[in-house]
Amino acid sequence: MWPDFLAGWIRLRTQWRGFELPLLASPLLPAAFIGTLAGEQRIVVGCLLGFGASLLAARRLRRGRLGDARFAAWIMAVGTGLAGFMGAGLGFFALVLAAGAFFGTRHLFAALPEHVPPPAPPPPPPAAIVQARARLARVMAVADARGDARLRIAASAVQDAVEELAGRPDRLTAVQPFLSMQVDGLERIAARLANGATPPPELTPLLDDFTTAARDRHERIRRDESAALALHVQHLTERLRAAGY
Repeated sequence: MWPDFLAGWIRLRTQWRGFELPLLASPLLPAAFIGTLAGEQRIVVGCLLGFGASLLAARRLRRGRLGDARFAAWIMAVGTGLAGFMGAGLGFFALVLAAGAFFGTRHLFAALPEHVPPPAPPPPPPAAIVQARARLARVMAVADARGDARLRIAASAVQDAVEELAGRPDRLTAVQPFLSMQVDGLERIAARLANGATPPPELTPLLDDFTTAARDRHERIRRDESAALALHVQHLTERLRAAGY
């Protein structure tokens, strides 16, 4: 019974997370009003800064992300310190109030769960990769409609090279002419076949050449990456040995 009650209490606290802070800081509003009537601008500014900090902290807490409670505690510490120093004229004692606000906020929300923020979405692929994917998809659709296995194999080989380049946009410029030639050639062949053209005898060895060239390019990209990794490992090993490890 007690664990269920505690879990329900945490769920309730989580739903209303952060709203306690403006409520606790609400006495600063009538204090600011009284300061306005008395013409004490320093008191008004200090009270408004303190209450504004509670709103910012509550907004940060409402996200419920990992680290938000600590950040909100710092906001409350700054707001409380300003309210104490400017609004109440407490001088050095305002630092004591700021420390109390920090640790109080930390303990107030320590039991509430926080989730890890989602990872940043990967950057979109270059436009050339997107266009190549779409054009090769049309080529594959023609190959499937005609039952042309060699055209399908050639388009798949070029597609593999395109996907390998999608994760290495820095290498795209160097292979752009090759990629354009491959995709353009396959697209024109597929367009002619879709319009009812009869495949000439030379088409079969040409498609085989397309497949071989695309696979060679794919393997060359992987070999270059493997060579770069081996060089990096060798460099790190030499640095460790030079450092005496």
